[in-house]
Amino acid sequence: MVRKNWILIGCVVAVAVLVCAVTYAEKSETKDALPSAVQSAVKALFSKAVIETSKKEEASISAYEVELKDNGKAASVNVGEDGTVIEVETTVDMNALPDAVKKTLKAQDVNVPTVDKAVTYAELKLVKLNAPVTTYEVTKDGKEIKIAADGKILKQEAVEKVEKDEKGGKEEKKCDKEKDEKGGKEEKKGGKEKDEDEKNEEHEHK
Repeated sequence: MVRKNWILIGCVVAVAVLVCAVTYAEKSETKDALPSAVQSAVKALFSKAVIETSKKEEASISAYEVELKDNGKAASVNVGEDGTVIEVETTVDMNALPDAVKKTLKAQDVNVPTVDKAVTYAELKLVKLNAPVTTYEVTKDGKEIKIAADGKILKQEAVEKVEKDEKGGKEEKKCDKEKDEKGGKEEKKGGKEKDEDEKNEEHEHK
């Protein structure tokens, strides 16, 4: 009976520790992980509000990656929707590299016929507007409508398409992960079969 009581007490203590750990983790993931500058900015807008949750999001822009061939050589160009060239990737011969780059490659004992070259023309950064821009969004008949403060329709897009785009990105990441895991398993399997074949050959020679 005493042993059962000790087991019960141990379970209660374990649960209590787990609850405290989860609570602390949630707290760290929300408020503690939020930079002070971000908290100050939010408080400036909502002085009496209580921050409940927060998460870091990666900013992104719509851009196009164009694959092409220039005089028989492959090239890739990233261009924003407004026509801004973001980055150009090409392949250059080792002999065409700057002397400083050649020297570094030589010091690293790198001897290859071609090298990938990337030229960056623009980078993503936040630009503060002269005045805040207010927009309104509403969903009707399966369409998401974005409207400016002056009543002008800025964007109309099917909700299904929006959800599909978001889901497609997640599924793509999932497929890549499954592919990597599957590849790792097949690689291990192949190595195991190879070892078994070598053992069989040694046995036959004996």
